[in-house]
Amino acid sequence: MNDMGELPLSTLDQNQLRRDILLGRNSLVWQRLATNSRVAERVICTIGHRDIADFEFTENDRVWVFSYSRCGHENKVLLQRLKDARVAEIVYLSSSSARIAAKVSCYEYPRIKRQAELLVDAMPIGRVLTVGLIYESESELPSGHNAATSINELAEFMLAPHWTANRTDLLRLVKRPFASKFEQLFYRSYSFAMLATGNYPCMLRPVDLLLRALGMQWYGYVYLSNRAWISTIS
Repeated sequence: MNDMGELPLSTLDQNQLRRDILLGRNSLVWQRLATNSRVAERVICTIGHRDIADFEFTENDRVWVFSYSRCGHENKVLLQRLKDARVAEIVYLSSSSARIAAKVSCYEYPRIKRQAELLVDAMPIGRVLTVGLIYESESELPSGHNAATSINELAEFMLAPHWTANRTDLLRLVKRPFASKFEQLFYRSYSFAMLATGNYPCMLRPVDLLLRALGMQWYGYVYLSNRAWISTIS
């Protein structure tokens, strides 16, 4: 009960009162989510980062930030504009790879995601939703262990958000078979090489290019991120 003698709203009631806005209408994740009719109905408006200045936000808006810029300053400006607009909630869609950025800074994507996470963490209205590799079918995922999130799981969360403090890790461990013994041998050799590089895994970028050319997807920060999450979500 609050100071006016009224009972507080339940999480369900709060969700029903929210006006859901999606920032990042051109993101691949949203394009896949938009095929879900319930999510498409729930999100009343999708906008791009260039629309923020002229968009009329309200104090009941929950803004899902799927937008991403390779420039950290641009992300900072975007988040500050949302804060200045006095929306109810800012939900930042982060990546499981951001976890490695505290120790390894040579990979751009995890580093930028981590920087944005810290900005959102500092906002009273900010929430961070961490997802893994996004997929519709598990066959899309790399071989080996993956910290992953299905499109359906993300859709269900958006329809009924729930939080532990200001963060939620929406991912699970998905193990995929190797295409061949050759790939499995490459994976094991790569693991030893990663250990040998210590805090300088980007020394293996020439190897990463070779693996990419061979159609393998588990190299670089994807490998490090998956390894970092195994003990947490297994």
